[in-house]
Amino acid sequence: MTLAMLPNLVLLQLETPRPLNLALESFVAGLLVALALLVVLSYRPLRDRALGLAGLFGLVAAGAWIAFSGIAAALLPAACTPWIRPLSLALGALCLALWPLIASQLLSASPGARALDPIQRVVGLCSLLATAMALVPWPPSRHLAEILLGLIAPLMAGLTLSAGFRARRDMVGIASALGAATVALLVCCATLWAVALGWLGSEAGIATVEVALVALTALLGWSMLHRMAELNLTTQQARAAQLAAAERQAEELEALVENRNLELSTRLRDLNEARQTAEQANLGLQRAMDQLEQAASTDRLTGAWNRRRFEEAVLPEIALAHRRREPLSLLMFDLDHFKRVNDTYGHGMGDLVLVGTVQCIREQLRASDALVRWGGEEFLVMAPATRLEGAMGLAEKLRAALAARVFPGAGHVTMSLGVAEYMLGEGLREWIDRADQALYQAKAGGRNQVQAAPAADPSEGSATLSRSLFEVVWESAYESGNIIIDTQHKKLFRLASALMSVITEDRPLADVALSLETLLAHTAQHFHDEEALLREAHYHDLPHHAAIHASLLTKARQLQADVEANRLDFGKLATFLALDLVKGHILTEDQSYFAHVPSTAGLDEIPPAGA
Repeated sequence: MTLAMLPNLVLLQLETPRPLNLALESFVAGLLVALALLVVLSYRPLRDRALGLAGLFGLVAAGAWIAFSGIAAALLPAACTPWIRPLSLALGALCLALWPLIASQLLSASPGARALDPIQRVVGLCSLLATAMALVPWPPSRHLAEILLGLIAPLMAGLTLSAGFRARRDMVGIASALGAATVALLVCCATLWAVALGWLGSEAGIATVEVALVALTALLGWSMLHRMAELNLTTQQARAAQLAAAERQAEELEALVENRNLELSTRLRDLNEARQTAEQANLGLQRAMDQLEQAASTDRLTGAWNRRRFEEAVLPEIALAHRRREPLSLLMFDLDHFKRVNDTYGHGMGDLVLVGTVQCIREQLRASDALVRWGGEEFLVMAPATRLEGAMGLAEKLRAALAARVFPGAGHVTMSLGVAEYMLGEGLREWIDRADQALYQAKAGGRNQVQAAPAADPSEGSATLSRSLFEVVWESAYESGNIIIDTQHKKLFRLASALMSVITEDRPLADVALSLETLLAHTAQHFHDEEALLREAHYHDLPHHAAIHASLLTKARQLQADVEANRLDFGKLATFLALDLVKGHILTEDQSYFAHVPSTAGLDEIPPAGA
């Protein structure tokens, strides 16, 4: 602050005994620091620039008072005394630079006060210039800074008071407190000049400055509290307005739902006639869409595949299912009572519902699945590598997602789904017809549900579709009764089967290496755990069994080295998996110790490694 403007008074304060003790001076400094901390802590949740500037002003003013009052001289070594005077001067100048910025922020609601902002910014820049001059280690520069601050202080106070008077006319409540704080600041400046000119004694001057500082702290603190209260009130009003708007929207939505339910109940009496009308309208729409988009690969409205694109893509998938014995499923779904949407809200809303339905379905599909607009509100989903059980789960997921979606202006829309898994040997038309029959069953059963096509005839060889040609399948007859052994054996079966699938699908060699490495890691862990259990059970043939484990691991590592060297021998790898590891060891050698291991062992019963 300007408490540090006059060097003679500073030297007098440093050298002459004062009636006020160091405790009182520290109390005044503590008030300034407390003000700064209060405002800084309030700035974080409120994010108000005026609070941040006020907190900085409090800290700088506290520093200026500490340097001026003698606290710094009492606490710092004598070698630092020459720097106390320029530091006090610089901090005082910085306070004068911050004050117009604080006033501008607090009175920003007043147009008249804002008109003085350019002049106050110029005064603030001059104060910053004085701050820099005070830190220059050259006596004339410091004297010039003192003179400059002596001119700036009353000018700054006058501008702030003028802005405060204008803000009062504009009904800004904080203007009075800010004007009083400015008067306290001006009293500090005037007292310092009066003491420097000999008009006022030094002791009386210091006491006056202390009282003015306390008043300044109290008034500025009250101004900041008023500012916080205004900000909190504004925040609460905004939140109340948001809550009120949300409540109004909820009430409107509830009323809309009640109206839609009433309309639905009324139209259910005319269900048969409305259904026939909807089918006729959809057939006409289907013919029109087929003619307009015959040459296109996607539906112009929804972006889904059209029939032509589907027929081009499904035939290769069927051929792949035959060659690799992989499953392939088809989902057919239809929007329930879609005609009512068109009749009630118009075809424009119907188109929006179709587009929104496609967006909702696509969010739930995998990258490999294909969505087809089959006609009108009827769609297909082709799901490669998916059995009937998985397709049923996917269909239920799609049904639930659409049922939960709200279409603005139309409310909730549901759909019925039919699911069919492709059977080897059947034609595309028969496959789609089976899905269509399942869809009809879903509609006949009350809509908004999923139905599966009838199970395939065992004589048609559908069982061969569920398994890969080289798949290694676990059966209950292989169980030992020990949860550790059986769990790990099942996992090895799955990993061996997965490795076979990777090889037969002509996947990249890197995928084969990763799958083999995973199988090898789990095999080594299984052998370790198995030997620990047999050691705990005092199995008599453990050394021989451990030797077989070591031999299998050696052979597996050799195969892994061949794969990494790009020397994959499918025959050797298949023989190792099917004959050596699965049939030769798990289904033959391991059978010999089943009677020696406990059948109720849990995962916590595995002895520690090396036991």
